[in-house]
Amino acid sequence: MQSSELAAYAIAAPIVAAALFIRFRRMGRSQRLRLSTLWIIPTIFLLFAGAVIVQFPPSGWGWLWIGTALILGSAIGWQRGRLVEIAVDPGTGLLNQRSSRGALVFLGLLMLLRWGLRSVVEASDAHWHLGAMLVSSITIAFAAGVLSAYRVELYLRARGLLRPR
Repeated sequence: MQSSELAAYAIAAPIVAAALFIRFRRMGRSQRLRLSTLWIIPTIFLLFAGAVIVQFPPSGWGWLWIGTALILGSAIGWQRGRLVEIAVDPGTGLLNQRSSRGALVFLGLLMLLRWGLRSVVEASDAHWHLGAMLVSSITIAFAAGVLSAYRVELYLRARGLLRPR
């Protein structure tokens, strides 16, 4: 491992640890779920992903890799969304969400999966000649799928709870 990689890990590890610590502390608390704002983050990220892909369009098999990453990310995002508990507050009628301990474990596994996939893609780059921009586009497509499907899953379940029966 090169010293630049060690420095990157030394910087990233405390940031990831702090983020997981904050998430863990918030885990049991209910937070308000606003349906009207669920579209914002996926839209921004999809626009970003689109801009990167338009600026550096893949060729040939690159489209398949990006599509596969988007589909895989969407499946994982959907599962992540299913781990969030959504309820209607009987007093106020407002939606609340609460992540489970399983969601934190799932998030940790997702980080490990991303790290492992990154290692595999970098190692196989010499064989497949993917290129740095294609690897970045694959990662961005995966993240766009996770964020979008996660929010869509939350929206659909929450809307179902608000529908009069």
